[in-house]
Amino acid sequence: MADPAAMPAAPGSPAPDGPAAPGPAERARVAHRLAIFVVAGAACGLLAWAGVWFTPFLAGLVTGVLSARWRRGVVLAAAAGAVVGWAFPIWVLALSGQPVGATARSIAALAGIPPYAGVAVTVVLLLAALQAFCGAWLARAVFVRRSPSAGSRLRA
Repeated sequence: MADPAAMPAAPGSPAPDGPAAPGPAERARVAHRLAIFVVAGAACGLLAWAGVWFTPFLAGLVTGVLSARWRRGVVLAAAAGAVVGWAFPIWVLALSGQPVGATARSIAALAGIPPYAGVAVTVVLLLAALQAFCGAWLARAVFVRRSPSAGSRLRA
């Protein structure tokens, strides 16, 4: 008798061990996340180049308000965009011959972290993500309304 796993699947049926194709709703969610990633990255990169260091916080505020509508992955996409946006000017400065590594080592030594350029750059990029998460937290705490039943459960 033939092994059922070795038999080909009927046409039109999903593979027994493969994932199902994403539907239109999943494609829309991915498109929203990708758009937020690109917009946050571009805004943080351009404004970081101009010296506006708090742009990841503003991106977090905007996505915190948007997360009331699109729950999953919006804030993570904005934080990733903020990290990429902050990494881009650092990368451009390093490619243009600026002493980014030496400056990062000096700042790391003054900050009390190991005096390696990679550590300092990693800390800077983590600060971008932290700003985005704090902005999203503040926006969710202030702007997103809760249902009345949730507040009554807390008082009981």
